[in-house]
Amino acid sequence: MSTHAAIGETARAHDIGLTMHCGEAPADLSIYPDSYECSPFQFCQTTRLTGPKSVFAHCVHPGPEAGDFDILCETKSTVSHNPTSNLKLGSGIAPIPGMLAAGVNIALGTDGAPCNNTYDMFREMHLACILHGGEHEQAGIINAYQVLEFATINGARALGLEDQIGSLEIGKKADIAVVAPKGIGAAPWDPEQVLEGGVDPVTILVHCQGVDVDYVLVDVKILLSEGKLVRIDEDEVVEKAKVAIGGIRKRSGIAVRNHVGLKYR
Repeated sequence: MSTHAAIGETARAHDIGLTMHCGEAPADLSIYPDSYECSPFQFCQTTRLTGPKSVFAHCVHPGPEAGDFDILCETKSTVSHNPTSNLKLGSGIAPIPGMLAAGVNIALGTDGAPCNNTYDMFREMHLACILHGGEHEQAGIINAYQVLEFATINGARALGLEDQIGSLEIGKKADIAVVAPKGIGAAPWDPEQVLEGGVDPVTILVHCQGVDVDYVLVDVKILLSEGKLVRIDEDEVVEKAKVAIGGIRKRSGIAVRNHVGLKYR
């Protein structure tokens, strides 16, 4: 505990943000009470790890009966919801509806690529929006507008940057992604019919498989134009990645489980 307390004290003294995994695995429910006689976020509060610039990833197994939701809310800490990773690793489903009801700031993450297979935030939004309805047998328990906030303004708030990014407002940086619902995957989306009761554009953004990112601007600088990276040669990056992963596999002597290869040897 002393090591964590030192980290917490240093972060608070220098106004440094911190990120840690907390309550990810089912075993965490017993580790904290058995080792420290407290819940996961009682531990974090005692060690001063909680705070406005603290982001806790996963939080699948907090201790709501011990007041963990209240601790997260009162300290203005953020929970990074990683639904794909949590399901792939068999960690469980984070109690996001309960955290929202308690006033906790919820952001959205993908975890590492090996735990997810992709960094696709659109897929993450879709899953975060439908997962909890199935678990609680209540459609719309988390809606598309809430999930879009997870991925935008709530993420900015997690970093203490909500006055600069996270929403389109005068005075904020022009961090913008321009998306275009198109093709049969977006049908019957029609922007001309939105005000006549047509499909809601936020629903399309979160759930549609026919959404393409056309432009990305970061602080006014164009990084993606007409779906193409403008500052990086994408094909070159892909080829370098292939070479790099081959070298890593060779040096480590560790190979990925390949069931196709085993079947057809």
